[in-house]
Amino acid sequence: MLKENYIKIFEESFKANWDKPALHDYIGGHESTYEQLALSIARHHILFKNMGIAQGDRIALCGKNSSRWAATYMSVLTYGAVIVPILDEFTPTDITHILNHSESRLFFCDEEIFKKLNSNDLPSIEGVLSLESRWALWQPEGGKFKRVIASINAHFRRKYPDGFTPDCVRYPERGNDQIAAISYTSGTTSLTKGVMISGNALAGNIMFGINNYERVLGKKLKATLCVLPLSHTYATAFNLLVQLASGAKVTMLGRIPSPNIVIEACKQVKPTILCFVPLVMEKIYKMKIQPIIEKPHIAFLLKVPVVRDLIYKSIGRKLYKSFGGTAYDIIIGGAAINPDVEQFYYRTGLPFTVGYGMTECAPLISYAYHESFVPTSVGRALPGFMEVRISRENPDDPTGEIQVRGENVMLGYYKNEEATQKTFTEDGWLRTGDLGYIDENGNIFIKGRSKTMVLGSNGENIYPEAIESKLGNLPLVSDCIVLQYKKRLVALVYPDYAMAESMGLDENKIKQVMEDNLKTLNSTLARYEYVSSLEIVKEQFPMTPKRTIKRYIVEQQYADSHK
Repeated sequence: MLKENYIKIFEESFKANWDKPALHDYIGGHESTYEQLALSIARHHILFKNMGIAQGDRIALCGKNSSRWAATYMSVLTYGAVIVPILDEFTPTDITHILNHSESRLFFCDEEIFKKLNSNDLPSIEGVLSLESRWALWQPEGGKFKRVIASINAHFRRKYPDGFTPDCVRYPERGNDQIAAISYTSGTTSLTKGVMISGNALAGNIMFGINNYERVLGKKLKATLCVLPLSHTYATAFNLLVQLASGAKVTMLGRIPSPNIVIEACKQVKPTILCFVPLVMEKIYKMKIQPIIEKPHIAFLLKVPVVRDLIYKSIGRKLYKSFGGTAYDIIIGGAAINPDVEQFYYRTGLPFTVGYGMTECAPLISYAYHESFVPTSVGRALPGFMEVRISRENPDDPTGEIQVRGENVMLGYYKNEEATQKTFTEDGWLRTGDLGYIDENGNIFIKGRSKTMVLGSNGENIYPEAIESKLGNLPLVSDCIVLQYKKRLVALVYPDYAMAESMGLDENKIKQVMEDNLKTLNSTLARYEYVSSLEIVKEQFPMTPKRTIKRYIVEQQYADSHK
């Protein structure tokens, strides 16, 4: 257990950085200082107290990245309640399920999100507040939420009659061993996993970030551009928590991170840390760099060793400058990066590194500063924070399951003891579900993923099993698999031919049913989960003895047949 308390870290930071800018919305230009952030938190705490919220009670948050989203998150965290961040692109059904499964008492959200929900389906919610207007959107009949909202100013004046100063920032005590957040890996009812993240896990990620840059490297964190959804632990930890604990300024991009938008924003923000998922860097390579290096005269020069190195370094300098020219590190995480793209960036000298983590570790497991980063690796286990081992079925095989333990590991899955037990070994190590090996220098290399999670275009976690569970319930679907091919989701379906025959349906009719199934399926999914095509297969999928599809074989067969 770490000595640094996850709440007190922010109490100290807010006091020390009172007059500095804290949160900034790139769209609209709204900016607030640490004083104003602390003031907003104080008002939230009055709301929570008067609503009877106790430490450990759940408060949900769902909306697009914004300063108000961040202020709400910090308010819940510093009160000692449990924050339940929900991805704003989850379907209304999934959002409703998460609110009920977590038993959240208050819900902060964008107004458009709440319009799609049925308040009658939210028995535990005692009040809903708009992130945009701060108006009370709803309360149950006989509730007091709107009355409490209207009385906050009067309560604030009574509590702070001499004004709000740094000395007024005194947050409650809550142990690092307690739950601080519940992060849902999927909104689907049958596959819901609410990861219980402790205060210690948050503190572990925060303190590693601070130690790595400020104490080890002697570099002060000053600014970041938040590109990824803050409901993800990756963005929460390194675009928000580490930054606010360091007195840095957090700018919310608030737009789809296309290469042009990201580069233009970086020039203005001048971030000292950038966090990307591979797709962002791959898009920049494909749209900004590849057209240049594929020009005939450039392609010819790249074949000349001395000239090639000069061209690479020139591209690297220009690219670094386009990112603001101030970044200590460009961190890529969340999924595997294309090896060719990674090798190209490495040759240019761009200061990037690839880290490794998972929601269950809030999220960081391994990392290496760009100067010591080994290409195709995911860094080394966080020294003093995390341990990594390889569990091998065959002692002669260097590759095995990556298993971890340490400060950042979750407490378990909320209300799901069975899944929790399956995820931990008998001696207490977390099974990552990833396959890899560790070299003699401690660098971790991932060779494959036994898990099936894939990454959406903007960094969203997509769980094929969740989509498959919906597709499998549609007419004439016997077995199905959803896979990602060239950044698109494709569904393969083995129809129930016996059922079709009994209904007198020929191949054309089966095809029409499947086309209707695809439309029905997509109507139940978030936009980033949309399946682009549905293909009928004539032979049964290869199965394990337990009658589960051998996913890796199907994926390879599909890729081979579409070359």
